[in-house]
Amino acid sequence: MSKNTFSFKVHIVFDNRCVEQGFLAGFGFSALIYNSFSENYLLFDTGGNSETLIHNLKQFNVRPNDISKVIISHNHHDHAGGLEGIIRENPNVKVFVPDDDLEMYTNYFLNTAFIGVKKVMEIETNVFSSGQFGDYIQEEALFLKTKENKFVVIVGCTHPGLEQFLIKAREMAEIKAVIGGFHGFRKYSYLEGIDLIGACHCTQHTDDIKKRFPEQFKKVCVGTVLSF
Repeated sequence: MSKNTFSFKVHIVFDNRCVEQGFLAGFGFSALIYNSFSENYLLFDTGGNSETLIHNLKQFNVRPNDISKVIISHNHHDHAGGLEGIIRENPNVKVFVPDDDLEMYTNYFLNTAFIGVKKVMEIETNVFSSGQFGDYIQEEALFLKTKENKFVVIVGCTHPGLEQFLIKAREMAEIKAVIGGFHGFRKYSYLEGIDLIGACHCTQHTDDIKKRFPEQFKKVCVGTVLSF
């Protein structure tokens, strides 16, 4: 059992909507996660470029070498564009990608440990990949299981539909929070019962979500830190 009072800390390190002082904005999304169970840093997505990403990581006193694993939600540049810089500074990092994209990444990054994810996979203690979803665009999300056995769901752009990831998460545990890009999602009933809704990046209907869930909606910016 973790000695910390929290299970996870989620740091927003890349987004295009708003920034805290000292951080840089950029088109894309990335979340730095500290797992108190494993005492590891993980990076979910890498934003659109490595320079902005690494600058923002340093604002949290974290270097690429401190990151043990990277999870790429899908292969669009605004989510994987900073990966090359992370690998350059931390060639031993493990990278988890949707299985359909595995060959593309391994052909480009010849000496990096890539793991293809098809189905739900425990990446490390209390951290799960959703498995890949989608047809044309394959995408995975991240499920963080807290001490209370509830999930914090971290998503990229949810091209297959946010509800697909929420349904899968609820098969395993109650959802405490969902953070990331919701794209064109409008099936709002799937958000009911979630304590924290951090819609950002590519979310098209942010105002509607905020109106429907005023107490649960949380504005997240580059530099935001959330503890669970």
